Amino acid sequence: MEELHDNDQPIQRLIANACDGDSDALGSLLTTYRKYLVFLARTQLHHHMQAKADPSDVVQEVCLAAHAGIADFRGQTAEEFAAWLRGILSNMLAMQVRKYLGTQKRDPRLEQAVDQGLASASGFLQSGLAADITSPSQHFARNEAFLQLAEALESLPEDYRQVIVLRHVDGLPFAEVANLMGRSVDSVEKLWVRGLAKLKRTMN
Repeated sequence: MEELHDNDQPIQRLIANACDGDSDALGSLLTTYRKYLVFLARTQLHHHMQAKADPSDVVQEVCLAAHAGIADFRGQTAEEFAAWLRGILSNMLAMQVRKYLGTQKRDPRLEQAVDQGLASASGFLQSGLAADITSPSQHFARNEAFLQLAEALESLPEDYRQVIVLRHVDGLPFAEVANLMGRSVDSVEKLWVRGLAKLKRTMN
């Protein structure tokens, strides 16, 4: 699989340069994290808006906000930068959902649900699954495997990605997954197995 970033520009160096005002470094960082953000946005838009918004459009807004607010970032690691971007994404998603629902009033319960959903999706990306199916690479740090997993998931056909998200992010039983996808339990189980196999091939 293609490397997510130039080997002589590891993520932590890009973060340090971005925090020092290097807009090119920030641009490279946001390109690296884009698929991660799109995947997270997709999981929440599916829940709250029945796919009425394009995750790529939401992520573009996140990137613009990150450019404007990079001076507020205080972290150093790939995970800290991911958490900062996730916070911006959470605010953007909450605004999108309020707009979809026709209300401008802030709803703490909605914002908490979005936060929890993003944390669950991000936790899945940073779980043992990422480490298990990521091939060791001298160019790719293990603590950045969540970025590679997100990119691989975004490259999957929609039905493969959906069954993996419903099972691993939402934690649903196969019977409920089958109901949501309009398939039989048997076909969903086979789809899940094929999806994980394809994901593993994509990661290696």
